Parts: sequence; structure tokens; C-alpha cells
Amino acid sequence: MKPGPPVPGELLAELLPIVGEINAVLDADELLPVIARELRRIVDYRILDIFLPDPDGTLTPALVEGYAPETAARLRIRPGEGIVGTAAQLRETVFVPDVARDGRYIPLFPGIVAELAIPLLHQGRLVGVLNVESPEADAFGGEVRTVLQLLAGHLAVAIANATLYRETRLYAGLLATLYEIGKETASILDLDELLHRSAEIVKRVIDYESFAIFLLDERTQELVLRKSVRFGGTPGKTRLKLSEGLCGAAARSRETIRVGDVRREPRYVELVPETRSELVVPLVHRDRVIGVLDLESPELDRFTDEHVKVLTPLASQVAVAVENARLVAELRLKDARLGKELSIARRVQHGLFPEECPSGPGWEASAHFLPAREIGGDLYDFYEVGVGLLGLAVGDVAGKGVPAALYGAFASGSVRARAFERRPPSDLLFRVNRTLRRRGVEGLFCTLAFALFDFPSGRVQVANSGLPYPLHYRAAARRCGIIDVGGLPLGTFDQSAYEERVLDLSPGDVFVFHTDGVTEARRGGEEYGGSRLKDRVEANAHLAAPALGALIVADLEAFMGGATPPDDATLVVVKIL
Repeated sequence: MKPGPPVPGELLAELLPIVGEINAVLDADELLPVIARELRRIVDYRILDIFLPDPDGTLTPALVEGYAPETAARLRIRPGEGIVGTAAQLRETVFVPDVARDGRYIPLFPGIVAELAIPLLHQGRLVGVLNVESPEADAFGGEVRTVLQLLAGHLAVAIANATLYRETRLYAGLLATLYEIGKETASILDLDELLHRSAEIVKRVIDYESFAIFLLDERTQELVLRKSVRFGGTPGKTRLKLSEGLCGAAARSRETIRVGDVRREPRYVELVPETRSELVVPLVHRDRVIGVLDLESPELDRFTDEHVKVLTPLASQVAVAVENARLVAELRLKDARLGKELSIARRVQHGLFPEECPSGPGWEASAHFLPAREIGGDLYDFYEVGVGLLGLAVGDVAGKGVPAALYGAFASGSVRARAFERRPPSDLLFRVNRTLRRRGVEGLFCTLAFALFDFPSGRVQVANSGLPYPLHYRAAARRCGIIDVGGLPLGTFDQSAYEERVLDLSPGDVFVFHTDGVTEARRGGEEYGGSRLKDRVEANAHLAAPALGALIVADLEAFMGGATPPDDATLVVVKIL
């Protein structure tokens, strides 16, 4: 025969070990059965249930003994309803020695005579209600009630601790999941792939029935459906105005919206006929809404506070990833457009270069150009200004890319306009400099060498505005030297004057004009250098001009080991036959 509970004088002695047992359990799922077992040591009950409050205040049984769990699953008690609801509302113990005489009693089980409901309070907050019922009128005597009320304080602390422990474990797991998700989404830069992956990620944390991602079209101020996983077919609308539906409301308010029954929600817009509950979480990036996550379910009250707690930080990560993917897509589009524009600019620039190198009786020329970028700032041109008269310009604009190429085209046009006036090279540079100063761009300048070959008279005039000194290979001496003539770059000062050298032309002589991209090309800490260039000219001066130029360019590229040149490199060779 099972022994009965202790006599009243022994109850207080039982309290301490019971408290120790209860406080030792942190897992919420284990705690409530331990409470039920330990309470049996104090009171002989027929029915025991512990009610916990839902977010809306409704009390639902989390633990039952004495009746079927199926009955408990349907049991919902509002504050003020029945003995349990009264204790929750008043935050006071309610004892009814004879339930038949109390109108508040909810008759669920036959044979019950006495009921005791004790609110479980922790720091002024209701964490539950302990309810015990018995067929014996004297089952809950004065000392039993006193001890149970003393124990209720410890039960409230234990339940609060267990809840906190569960939430801490949940958030620890959530943080680990979010960390992994953050790494995963950050590596996806294609927007469509990211949205597809986001749907899979949300499925990992919430087993949804219906899911959609709407992104904001800032031009039209509409939410556009970009990804959906739906039940019962496809959605009827793919665009929502910001004034429409729960999605629009969440985007406008930048706050999560959770609706347990959409049929009672006037803002609801039907996208899926089966929907009964909906959860919308805004995607916010740097205080700017870029879209929403929309979850819908055919079940009432499908979404909970836990879902909101999980989705809110997840939505922040998705928002960052979506914005990054958008920026990458924009950059790719801009790169493609810029690449197309640069391709056109390259063709235009190459159209400014001579179609072929000229040659004539007793002389030949070749030109070679290696841009550091798609388009460069170097320039060269030939001008056949009369019978046996050849003008040659080689220049280098400070800078690279589009600005340098445009300035170079401007400088080249100015030189061409003056070249056919048959002015001496020094006067030509003076006039071009004046034009660039009047119509040029602040901060840009050009170094340029201009030579006027007079083959019938056997001489050449050379002027220079800061380009590396041209080379002159004298066949008679089999030596290569520099043409020592310099000057200030074009476009720097208003009244710059330029010197001029006049040299004789002899058969076998070679003239090499080049920009600093040739001699200053580097490999590691070593420059290609002027001495190496002179050596290559001396050793190969017997070659034709095109072959000599090609040999020097090949040697330059081999020196750089296939690397992209750091600066535009231009080389022009004129040989006297």
C-alpha cells in the first residue's frame, strides 16, 4: 500500500531538499516533471497542472498529471477565467474547498472537490500558475497551503531560470547559425543565386509553407516579387505598392508585422488563397528599406515570437548580402559599359595614328606603340609636308588612360595644324605651347620632340620639349649618341622658348625617338635604361627600320618578363639608306 504524504509537522522539513532538487534542473523539458514528482512528497493530489502564459496572456498547460494530454492540448484559459485565470489575474493564491459552491469553477473532471491555484511570480512578472485539485475536501489544509506558497516562489525562480537557460542556448545556437549564414551569404555575389540561397537558409530555421522575397524598386516605389516558394500554385501579384498589404506596411514602418488571423486584418492582401497567418520582416540596410521577407501559412497563429527573434537578425544579414550583390551587378554593368567605351576610344585613338609608316627614296621609318592601358597618352605622327620633306612628332602626355589620350589627341591636332606651315621645329613647339596654354587643361602637359627631315639637302632639324633625348647612330663612326636638345614641356608656361639642333644625314645613319616608357620600364629594381637601348641600336643598326624597331620592342617585352608596362611606350625609327 502506497504511503500517504507527510503529516503537517513534517512538511517544512521536506521543503529544503525539494528546493535543492528543483534548483538543480536547468533544462525546461526536464524541470516540470521534476516539480510534479517532488510535489507528490507534500500533497496527495488527483490532478496537477502547471500553466504558462502565452505572449497574449492566455494560459496553456505545459505539464499535466491526472488527465489526458489530448485534453490539455485543447485547454486555453484567459486571465480572470476559472480558478486558474482568477489567480493569474489577481496575482494571489485562490483556494476553493468546495468547487461545487464556486461559480468560477470550470467543471472538466468529475469527482473534484477542492482546488488550489497559486500564481508563480518572478520579479513581479507572472511566469505561470501552479494548480492542484483533489477529491478530498481537506487535502489542502492551512500548513499545506503555506508550504506550497513558500515553494511557489522557488518554482517561479526555477521556471524563469530554465526559460532563460533555454533562450541562452537558443541564442547561442542562433548566433552560431547566423555566423555560418553570414559567411555563406557574403560569398554569393550573384543576386538571383543569393535570393535562391536565402529561401533555403530561412527554411533551415523556420519550416515554412510559403515564402517570398520582395525587393523595393526605388524608381516606382513598388515591392517586386523576386523569389517565392509557395503552396497551392503561384501568386497572383508580383508587384505591391508601398501602400498595399502587410508587406507594404512592414516596409513603410520598418518593423516586423505578425498576424495570427489574416481574415481579421484589414491591411491583408490575398496573394495565396490558403493563407491564414502571415509574418513580414523588413530588409533594412543602413536605415534604408530595400525589401521584405514574407512568410505565410494555412494555419492560424503559425508564427511565434521565437520566429521573429530568429528572422530579425537573419533579415539584416540578407539585406547586407542583397545590397552587396546589387552593387556588384551595377559595377559589372558599369565595367561592361566602360569596357565598350574604352574599346571605341582605343579604335578612335589608333585612328589618329598613321595607317602606315612612310618611306621614300633613300629612307624608311617604322613606329611601335605599347599602351599601359586600353588607351594611352603617347602619340606619334608623320607629316609629308613637301617633296623629300618629312615631319615627325613623338610625344608623351603626363598621365594615363582617357584624360591623357584626349589631351594627346588635342596636342596632336595642334602639331599637325602647324606642321604643314613648314615652320622650323623650334617655332612649331613655341606656337603649339601657346595654343595648349590658351585652350589646355590645368594640370596636364605634354613632352614632345619634333624633327623635320630634308632628305634632298641631307639634314634634319630637331627640337624637343622634355621628351627623352633622341638617339643618333652615325654609321661612319659605328657609334650611337644622344641628340642633346631640350626644353620645357608643352602647356606648362606661356612664353617658353625652344632650342633647335641641325644634323647632317649620312647613309646608314639611324635616328630613334622614344618616350620614357621605353627606358624607364622596370623589372624588380632594374630599369631597361638608355644604355641598353643604345647597345641594341648599335648592335643591330644594319637591320631595316621595321626590323630594328621590332627587335627593340621584343627585347623590352622580354626584359619585363611578360608584365604589363607601367607606362605607355612609343618607339619610332628613321633610317637613312
